[in-house]
Amino acid sequence: MAIQLKQILDGKGIFIKLATVPDDSNYSDSSMHKPVYILNNKVPQIYLEKKGTKWFYSRETVEAIPFLYKLVYPFGSAVWVKLLPFKSGQTFLKLHYWQWLGFACIIGIFLLFYFLSRYSSYLLIKKIVEHKISNPFDDLDLLKSLANLFSLVVGFFLVQLFLPTLLLTTQLSASLTKAVMLVSAIVLILFIYRITELATRYAEQLAKRTPSALDDQLVQVLRRFAKLFIILFGVFYILRILDVNLTTVIAGISIGGLAIALAAQDTVKNFIGSLMIFADKPFRIGDTISGDNFEGTVLEVGFRSTRIKTGNDSVITVANGKLADMTIDNKGFRVFKKFKTDLAISYDTPLFKVEKFIEAIRNILVKYPYIKNTSIDVFLTNIQASGLIITVGYKYKVYNNKEELQHREFILLQILRLADMLHIKLFEQSQIFFDTKKEGTPSTTPEDVEQQLEKFFIAYTTQITNKI
Repeated sequence: MAIQLKQILDGKGIFIKLATVPDDSNYSDSSMHKPVYILNNKVPQIYLEKKGTKWFYSRETVEAIPFLYKLVYPFGSAVWVKLLPFKSGQTFLKLHYWQWLGFACIIGIFLLFYFLSRYSSYLLIKKIVEHKISNPFDDLDLLKSLANLFSLVVGFFLVQLFLPTLLLTTQLSASLTKAVMLVSAIVLILFIYRITELATRYAEQLAKRTPSALDDQLVQVLRRFAKLFIILFGVFYILRILDVNLTTVIAGISIGGLAIALAAQDTVKNFIGSLMIFADKPFRIGDTISGDNFEGTVLEVGFRSTRIKTGNDSVITVANGKLADMTIDNKGFRVFKKFKTDLAISYDTPLFKVEKFIEAIRNILVKYPYIKNTSIDVFLTNIQASGLIITVGYKYKVYNNKEELQHREFILLQILRLADMLHIKLFEQSQIFFDTKKEGTPSTTPEDVEQQLEKFFIAYTTQITNKI
C-alpha cells in the first residue's frame, strides 16, 4: 500500500513540500473542523486523521489506493520494464535506458494518434457541418484548425496516460506532468474557442430563417459573450494547474470588482438593458422607432448601446439602459399602414370616364398583393371648385420606412399612368400639375376605354409579377 501510494503521488506529479506541512500536533482542518489533513487537493481521497495522539492515513485513503492506482496506471506501473529489453539498473543522465526508450515510444504514440485522428476527425467534422449548416461551408481553414486541435487534445491525453508509467522521480514527474497539463489545457481552450466559431456559424443559419433581424444581432452578442467566458474560464483553469490559490485570486477580484462595479454602474445597467431588449424584443432591425428625443430606423443592437439612423441621415447611439426605460413608439410593428389621398379631376371629364377611372383605380389596388382588400376605399366624394374629388384610401403591408415609400410610389405611378392613358386632367387647388390631354386629341368612346384598360392591366399584372 505504501509503495502504491508513493507511485500514485509520483505519477500524478504531486510533490509534497514538507515545509508546508503543519507541525502542530493538534491541527484541525478549518473547513471541516476536524483533525484531518489533506495532502493535496488533486487527490482529496488521500488524507491523514488523528487517532488518539498520533496521525495515520485514513481508512478511506487505504480503501481508495487500489482504485487510484489503476486510474493512474491503467496498464500497470512496470509496463515499459516488461516490454523493453533493458535491465532496470542501467542508467544514462540519471534515467534508466528503458525510461529513455519509453519516452521515445510515448512520442511515437503521440505522433501516430495525432495524424490518424487529424484525418478522421476532419472528415467527421466536415460531414457534421455539411449536414447541419444549410449553406455550403467554404471556411475549410476553420475545419482544419478544429481537426488539428482535436487531434492534439487526444494526443496529449495519451501522453498524460502513459507518462506516469515511466516511474520518474517525484520532482521530474511533477515538472513534466505540469508542463504537459499546461500545454494540453491551452490546446483544449483553443479547441473550445474554435468550436464557438463553428456553433456561431450554425446559429447564424438558424437566425437567417427567422424574419426578425434582431436574432442576427443576438447571435453576434452571444458569440462575444461566449468567447469572453471561455477566455476567463481558461485563465482560471491554467491558474489551477499552476497551483495558484484561486480563493485568494477570487477574493482579490471580488474586492476589485466591487470598486469597478461602483464606477461602472451605467455599464452594468446598459448590459441588463440589452438583455431586456433581446428578451422582450420591443423592436427589430429596420423598424422605425421614436423615443424621448429621437426618431429613426434601428441599424444595430449592441451589447451596450443601440445605433439608430435618423431622418437627417445621421446616426445616433442610445444607451440600452436608457432605451429600456423609455416609452418606445415602434412604427415598424404596424403590419398594415393606412394611406389616404384626394384626387381632383377636371369638370369636363366625361361621366363614363370618371366611372371607369374610379373602377380602374380599385382594380389597381385589388390586384396589388401587398394591399389589404377589405381596406380599399375609392369613391367620388365631393364636387369642389378645384374639380371632382376622388378619395383613395387603403392599407398596405410595411416593415420599414423604405418599403413604405416604395409601395406608395408604385401605386401612385400606376394611377398617373392610368390618367395619362385615359387623358384625364388632374387638379389641385385650381392649379393643374398633371395635364396629359394634347391639343387636337381625338375623343374616345367607351369601347376604346375598355380596350385601353385591358392593355393597361395586362402590363400592370406583368409589373406586379416582376416586382414580387
